[in-house]
Amino acid sequence: MPHLIIHVSNIMDEGAKVAFLKRTREVVIETLALDPIVGHVILYESPHKHRCTYADRDPNFVFFEVFMYPGRSPDLKAHLIERITYLINQYTGVDSKNIHAVIHEIPTDDYFGGIKHQH
Repeated sequence: MPHLIIHVSNIMDEGAKVAFLKRTREVVIETLALDPIVGHVILYESPHKHRCTYADRDPNFVFFEVFMYPGRSPDLKAHLIERITYLINQYTGVDSKNIHAVIHEIPTDDYFGGIKHQH
């Protein structure tokens, strides 16, 4: 934990995906001051024909989800979202107004697998 899931259209070439995922994971580790042995970043792609939105929305819109334990300040969470949004814009060219995010705070009792975390 944490886990970051990024939903994008299939607009990135393979080399950009690898660099983007590596840099995004580094930003999560840096921003949240984590041990580098934790955390995952997952990229899900879908073609335009599998995306449905309103007419004025960029079909390349990006939605990302951060799953992490509760307890971090609103300022830190906002800073994390800003840094990830910046990277998404840099690697995809999608304008920040078309990048949306949500943070899911998961209690330690509700997370299973990986490293055992103490309360």
